[in-house]
Order: sequence, then C-alpha cells, then structure tokens
Amino acid sequence: MIPLKWITHIALAFFLVKVVEIALMVDLLDSYWAYAIVSLFAVLPDFDYLVVIKHRTWTHTLWFTLIALILLPFGWKFALAGFIAILSHLVGDMMTHSGVKLLFPFRETVFYLIPPRWRFRTGSSAEFMVLGLLIVGSIVVSAVTVQSDVEKLFTLSKDHFVTVRLSTFENGARYDYDLVEIVWTDGKNKIGFIENGYLHKISRDQILKAEIVKVVPANKVPDSRYLKIKDLRRAIWRERVIVAWEDDGVRSEFVGTGKELYEKLKEWEDCIIGVWYYETR
Repeated sequence: MIPLKWITHIALAFFLVKVVEIALMVDLLDSYWAYAIVSLFAVLPDFDYLVVIKHRTWTHTLWFTLIALILLPFGWKFALAGFIAILSHLVGDMMTHSGVKLLFPFRETVFYLIPPRWRFRTGSSAEFMVLGLLIVGSIVVSAVTVQSDVEKLFTLSKDHFVTVRLSTFENGARYDYDLVEIVWTDGKNKIGFIENGYLHKISRDQILKAEIVKVVPANKVPDSRYLKIKDLRRAIWRERVIVAWEDDGVRSEFVGTGKELYEKLKEWEDCIIGVWYYETR
C-alpha cells in the first residue's frame, strides 16, 4: 500500500491550519518552530514503516492524534497545530481508495471521507491534481488571513490592549511599527497607539499587515474627574486616553491623550473641566 506523497500531506496540513487560524482568530504559525511541527506531524503517521507496524493501523487512528499533547508544555498553540497536522493526515488518507481504520484496534471499520467515485489512488495523477488545488487554496487562504488578522485586531482591541507588529501606508509611504500597543479603537474603522504623548490613529484601509504578539485584558470603561486644564501637562496624562471633556455642563467628545487635550485648551489652563478617561498602563 503506497501512502499519499508526503508533500501532499504537508500541503493539506498547512491548508487546514490556515483555515483554523481564520475560524478561531488565532496565530498558530507564528514561529519557525510552528512550521517545523506542522511539517513533521503531517507525515508522522507514516512513520509506521520505520517501526515495522502494519501500515494504516495504530498510527492512523483517532487515538494517535492525541500524541500532539506532548507539545503542551511548549505551548497550546504548538499542541493545536500538531493535532491539526496529524488529523489532516487521516483526512487525506480517507480520501483514497484504501481509507482509514480510525477506531483500530476496537473496530476494523474502514472510514472514508468522500464517495467512491471521488476517491483516488495514491501517487496517481488525481493526487497531483489535489496537490495543485491545495497549493492554490493555501495562497487564497493566506490572502484571506491577512484580512482576518486585521479583523481580529479590531475585535480584540475593543476590550484588550493588543501588542502588535504593524505595517501601514501613510502619507504616501510605508511605515513599520515594531511591538506597539493598540490602546484605542472606534470598533469599526480606526485603531490607535500612543506615540510621544499623542494618540496615533490609523484607519483600517491604511493597514498593510498586522501581526498580533500579545493580548492583555483591559478595562476601557471611562473614569471621570475634575481638574485644571494645566494639570493635563503632567506626565501621567500622557498615558491616558481621554474620550470626552465637560465645561459648564456641556460635554464634548474627544479622543486623544491629556497632552493633546491640553494643547487644544491651553489658553484657559487655569479653568477647571471634567474629563472622562481610562488608563493604558
């Protein structure tokens, strides 16, 4: 019995990992180790040849997929990526004429994923057609993943502080920001991070790439207090996001740092105003 070509198994594994990344809004392939794990675990069931075990028995079962749990000490992402890779191997083999005994040794039932007329022989031209479709599919899914990362960033930023590597297109040039913390979003079209005391706002259509590195839960329910406008010059207000201010009972919407609000109102720096803000540190 000839196994599926290893390159096909690896291609299928990466395709399914990308699909899961989009579905769960997680970054599983965020390191070279993750790529190595997916590649290795995608072909791991076929190592039965090396240990003289009958092919498509013990290593081609649902129980064998749990071997991915040995990666848990190194991180749940590694374990999940390994699990998907092994499972993808079984999925691939269930599309061939030989099928897989998923419940071996308790049951000898052979499981298939597709109807008989769609099953193919390993090493055949049909397999290479499947390989081509997987490569094209992976390219398409990778393109979708870029947009998914942006959607994920906006979703998480609503109630988290998100550390991200960001590439943007602003004023006709590309800018790369390394490990900036997104502290504000309007939830729809804009995000912002604090840079030199200013809230730097970026529109969705300016984002070229967003690689999420760290996510920390945040309380963005605004506190309020009264203070003199000149107090906004203090360093502590440079790390706070102000969402509104009030003067004589009239509330005005504002999104920025204390430094920015001071620059807007500094002509009346001895006046007392109310501000609504939340902490970013």
